[in-house]
Amino acid sequence: MQLERIGVALRPRTSSEAMDLGMTMLRAHARPVWLAWFGFTLPIFLVCQGLAWLLGAPWLGLLLPWWLRPLFDRIPLYVLSRAVFEQAPTWRATLRAQWAWPWKRTLAALSYLRVDTNRSLRLPMELLEGVAANQRRARWRVLSRPLVGVASGLTWTCIAFELTISLSLCIFAAWMLPNESLPDSMRDLNQAFTMPAFRHALVWIASGVTYVSMSIVEPLYVAAGFALYLNRRTQLEAWDIDLTFRRLRQRLLEAGVAMMLLACIVGAPSIAHAADKHADAEPAQQNIAEVFHQPMTDKDALFASKAADVYRDPRFGQDHKVMHWALKHPWDLKQPPPSNTSSWFSVFGNLGAGLLNVIFWGLLAAVVVALIMFAVRHLRGVSMPTVERAEKPKVLRSSVVHDAPLPDDLPAAVRELWREGHRREALALLYRGSVQRAAVALRMQPPIDATESDWLQHARALDDVARRERLIVIVRTWQLAAYADRYPGDADMDALLSGWPAQQVAP
Repeated sequence: MQLERIGVALRPRTSSEAMDLGMTMLRAHARPVWLAWFGFTLPIFLVCQGLAWLLGAPWLGLLLPWWLRPLFDRIPLYVLSRAVFEQAPTWRATLRAQWAWPWKRTLAALSYLRVDTNRSLRLPMELLEGVAANQRRARWRVLSRPLVGVASGLTWTCIAFELTISLSLCIFAAWMLPNESLPDSMRDLNQAFTMPAFRHALVWIASGVTYVSMSIVEPLYVAAGFALYLNRRTQLEAWDIDLTFRRLRQRLLEAGVAMMLLACIVGAPSIAHAADKHADAEPAQQNIAEVFHQPMTDKDALFASKAADVYRDPRFGQDHKVMHWALKHPWDLKQPPPSNTSSWFSVFGNLGAGLLNVIFWGLLAAVVVALIMFAVRHLRGVSMPTVERAEKPKVLRSSVVHDAPLPDDLPAAVRELWREGHRREALALLYRGSVQRAAVALRMQPPIDATESDWLQHARALDDVARRERLIVIVRTWQLAAYADRYPGDADMDALLSGWPAQQVAP
């Protein structure tokens, strides 16, 4: 590893400072990170949406991009791991380099390690170090021992941040909608949820919002985890000290020739003087006691004799083997443990990570079972021969066609269609006749492209409250029949055909 080329200040940091360093690194290299991110993830996201549309399961467009996040995390990690050594790659180089990176651990992260809350810390170790399988577990224990709670806390913080962004985008979109497009009550909203087209549209919108929020948060998540990894290796391997000695050695090598020449010039006279003083060194060593003015006395000799007698005592100077129980940890139970290993945040993170891992493993099992059942049903529906059912002709009668004139007796024509079993055609004829007579009452030309929502808005312009309510009920009944296949009973149908607008009543 070329530590001399590293572009960040290496020193032991706290976990919070390390994550701040990751955010700073991401801001400094935001352009190559997000260009490579969108160049890699956007085509995959579009493929997932197309697959969900072909299978008729819009929820797959929401599930698949979330499941592929460990694959997407390779992109910002590759850029930041090169940029930290002042070699930030372009987005094309990042995409080309993905084939050379190991894929075995990525497949593990997409399968049995998918719900790992320590993925941000595990990812750099597995992709950058390339540790063998028999050493990976020991290496992970060393790296993650004080950081398990921190990494889990980072995961849940990013999840909350992403949910906040998604909710904010949804609220902003709803705020920008005109009031005419919003439902009048919760009942109207519940009726809208019964429509398959409305539900599918909500899922597609949720998929797009989730992708946008993921594109904002996920690079931050990877950068913070990578900075935690760098900080942990700095603590374990003393990178800061190693780098200091390397730089010192480089400076000495660069200045070596000059120093040698200077030493030869300046040190030549002192060599002869040192040789003269060496001759007097031996007498000085002999008179060392006189130099320090501490001559040996009778008391010192007596002390040395007594010390020798003590060491000759059988109770001393022998080896004794003593066995007793000792604490596994070096600190005392009465004292609080070191803050860097079992602080309240780490303890809470460890407990929460264990509990949530169990919950997510259960959810993973449920999702796998659901996907298997979905695949079995889909394959069974494709492989088994389908029996063609005789469908009713979808040709409407001439009295229901939009261009055909209304019958003179609208209620009688509607009842005839209703009795013959053509309920949809009967309600369509009633809806068309009602809106045309409402247009006459409002003294307006019926718009050709007017929708049910438009006629609900026009109904509010009627002065007569009873007529207004009856027109709204007829439009709502037609919506339920046209979009949800929900038809009224015979008694409700008779109530709709009595009075205006089904019957022409003089104003």
